[in-house]
Amino acid sequence: MANIENIIFESQIALWRESIKPNLDQALELTPEDKLDWAPAEGMITIGNIFLHISECSDWWYDEVVNGKKAIDLSPSATAKCPPKAEIVKYMQIHWERMERLFAAVPDFIGQTFEVKGKEKIHHFTGAWIYTHLLEHDLHHRSQIHQYLRLLGIKPPSI
Repeated sequence: MANIENIIFESQIALWRESIKPNLDQALELTPEDKLDWAPAEGMITIGNIFLHISECSDWWYDEVVNGKKAIDLSPSATAKCPPKAEIVKYMQIHWERMERLFAAVPDFIGQTFEVKGKEKIHHFTGAWIYTHLLEHDLHHRSQIHQYLRLLGIKPPSI
């Protein structure tokens, strides 16, 4: 009999590979180069910085917290000037590769606990929480990107 936990992880990973990843790639492709620094209102994160933020989030959680590698700060602020689209594509590709490493490590790291030193206390996160957070994070920002595209008059990819 199959382990229900494995079935759930396998289903979530398949959803990410078949729906979330290709959809975000399509959304980036649809985003006009001249709109990467656009946001719906002053002070809001720009659409290009959302893509960068997706990549830096997995960098911080998986590479830094789980694996002890120093994360790279891609967007120093939500309104920072974006690099050209080709560079954003490169960082998204790094994100996809990092997520595949995360998926391959699921059986080993999912039950572990990781410490994050905050300003006033130490926080503890399980590998299961980190895994779920990264999937949720991609979904959350996919919705945000789709909303931005609609505000720009661009039909986002179908979900």
